[in-house]
Formats: sequence, C-alpha cells, structure tokens
Amino acid sequence: RQPAPELVAAARPAQGATLWLSVAQLTELSRARAALLPTQLPEVIVDGARLVQKCSGLSEDEMTDRFRKSVPVVLTDSQEGWPAREKWTFKWLSDNFGDEEMPCSDLAPFFKQSDRGKIRTVKASMREFVNYVQGQPSALRSLQTHDERVFYANGWAPFLEHPELLKDVSDRLYCVQDSIPRGDGPGKIFNASLTKVFLGPAGTVSRLHHDTYATHVWLSQIRGRKQFICYSPEDTENLHSHPLDEFDGRTSLFDPSAPDYEAFPLARRARAYSVVVEEGETVVLPARWWHWAKSLTPSVTLMRNFVNETNLRDHFEIRQRVEAERQTAPPRRKS
Repeated sequence: RQPAPELVAAARPAQGATLWLSVAQLTELSRARAALLPTQLPEVIVDGARLVQKCSGLSEDEMTDRFRKSVPVVLTDSQEGWPAREKWTFKWLSDNFGDEEMPCSDLAPFFKQSDRGKIRTVKASMREFVNYVQGQPSALRSLQTHDERVFYANGWAPFLEHPELLKDVSDRLYCVQDSIPRGDGPGKIFNASLTKVFLGPAGTVSRLHHDTYATHVWLSQIRGRKQFICYSPEDTENLHSHPLDEFDGRTSLFDPSAPDYEAFPLARRARAYSVVVEEGETVVLPARWWHWAKSLTPSVTLMRNFVNETNLRDHFEIRQRVEAERQTAPPRRKS
C-alpha cells in the first residue's frame, strides 16, 4: 500500500522519520480505513529461555540485593492501591487527554546507526491514537505500511503538566530504592521526565536495547499483557551490540523473536530470559540488562528509569563524561 498523495505532499522531515504529520492532517484522514488490528497475539517461544522469577512482598533490602547481584524480577503486587488499575482505560485516556499530542513511530526505539529514513513517525492526538488501537476509523491505520509494524506511542511523559496523575499511580515502587529527588524547580522536571507512559495495540515492539546512563528500569502493566525477552549484561558481546552511544546506551539488531544466526552467529551463546508480564504486574530490570518487548494485547505501560546506591556512581560518571564531551566538542555547523 502506498500513502495517499496528500500525505506525501504534506510531509516534512524529522530525525529518523519519513513523515511528520499534524493532528489536523490526521483528523482530515480519520475515515481513511478502519481495518481491525489484532487484539491478542501468542507468546514468542525462545528455545532454552529461562524464566524471570515472579515475587511479592519483597523488602527493600531484598530488592537492593537483587540490584547488586544484577537479577531481574517481576513484582506481582506492585500496583496495590493504585486507582489507575480500574481508572486508566483507553476510553478514559481519550476522554481526559484527547487533544494531547504525542509522537508515534512504527519502529522503536530509534537506532541512529541504522534507522535514518526507515522509520515513519507521526504526531497524533491521544484521541486519534486510541481510535487506532481500538480499530475505529483512523488515519494511523491508513499510514501503516506493514501489518507487523504497528504504531507505538512510547514517549508520552505527562507527569510534569499533569501532576495529578500521580494520584492514580506512583513513580516509586514499595520495595525499590529510588534516589532521584522529587524536589522543585529543575529537580522536579528531571524527576518527572524519568517516568513515561507507553501505549500501543497488540504487536507493538521495543527492539533489543539497554537503557542509557546506567539506569535501572521498571515497567508496570496497567493495561494488557507484554512479553519481555531479556539478556544479562554479560551477553553484550554475544548480541553483536552497536558501540556505546554518547549516553552509554547500547542497541542490537538481533531479533530474539526471529533469530538470524547467520547474521548474528555469536547470539547462539546468549542466554535468554523470557516472561509475560500480566496486567497489574511490574518487571524490574537492573542497569544494562538487555530487553526486547512485545505487547500481546492492547497495552498501557508505566515506565520509570532511576538510580540508587547500587548504580549511582556509574550513573554520575557517565553524566560527567557526557557533559565534558559536550563542552569540548566543536560547535555544529548549521545546515
């Protein structure tokens, strides 16, 4: 399928994207196509994969010990007391944040080494995106060029403009030490930027990567089921990772759901961990743990990057190095 001529005419470039469309342009095309997306997908089977342990009632000391030993875990009781468990439906998000704009991409996250010109990114309203997820008339559906590449809204960071949303969830888990100060001013902005909401239909994929600045990460399923395939930092070489980026993150083009061992022969040595995180559960991954994720149903995920006593030194060493490199780098020429 080719995009409509009016879309091509209205397109303007963005980094890593081939299209960047306004909400108004999307609204004009909202009746373009209404084919239903799948609502349920099977779990990916990975030969020899270990299970990530599911636990409840962990103490902070027990959780900190897991960070020190670099052991991931799924918490089954992390959302107790969160109003979002009942409140945050797709309809509620559309009714209350329908005009909120957010970028949506058909590949995520962006790999700067390989993705320029290969990703389609649109700027859509929450209302438009929820229509897309629920199979209602949607321009996003007409823009989707491959059935297996669905659009994913993985950059909505609402908590600075809408701090009242923290009454529905928490940016702290009961057993997880999080040393990022909430504070006011710049500290408040930094803290809010580390907590995001990911939304998408069944089939949204986060490709294999580990997070930047040596941060730990947790991802909590408020709606839907999501499978995570993870690898220890010890498997970094086996995953044919791209070199460190300026923020100490890494990416890999190896796809654990469709392994190509001719292109990535060392990946045979890597030991995968697999787990389906059910609605109401939270996966916690220590710093530099590789993860690939796929939504098996329409999904709303709360994500938090953070540091504590177990990774604080690494985190600040990277931040200091990045800042020093920025100060000594020659100014970029304007094109």
